[in-house]
Amino acid sequence: MSEDNLVRMAKSGDNDAFAQLVQRHTADAFRTAYMVLPDRVEAEDIVQEAFLTCYRKLKYFRMDASFKTWLYRIVVNLCYDRLRKANRENSVIHKLSLNLESRDGEMSDIENRIDLKGIISTLSPEHRLVLTLYYGMDYGVKKVAETLGIPVGTVKSRLNSARNIIRKRMERGREYAL
Repeated sequence: MSEDNLVRMAKSGDNDAFAQLVQRHTADAFRTAYMVLPDRVEAEDIVQEAFLTCYRKLKYFRMDASFKTWLYRIVVNLCYDRLRKANRENSVIHKLSLNLESRDGEMSDIENRIDLKGIISTLSPEHRLVLTLYYGMDYGVKKVAETLGIPVGTVKSRLNSARNIIRKRMERGREYAL
């Protein structure tokens, strides 16, 4: 069944349709939250809170964008709210960690991925999120901009900036290894 049909059914009170929407989007919503808040429990809490928000506000969803885009916008906003709250309370924000799937490869490949993981963890949440949506979720620049509610030019700038930071830090790391 199409996402639009599920949304329409859920808007009319069909809880099974909403459950299907939750099932379809939970993994990607978690991945997005986890890129901003690298604490698994916090990311899970954000996803649950996001779906509760969706459920409560579904009647106001105009369907101008896809449900997925609307959900991700809610997830991102909740993550940023959580970060702001943590900053106000002078809490330590954990470094970002990527889920690195083990795969066959040379040791240098594994070391490079670990280096990349460490470098990405030092990027700002804005850079990490743009990278996640663009590379991890295979969104185009326009879709990333729509999801984050920012101009396309800002997405391009953040992608370029993040790539340059990563490239420079990877090169610097290789210099020290020699």
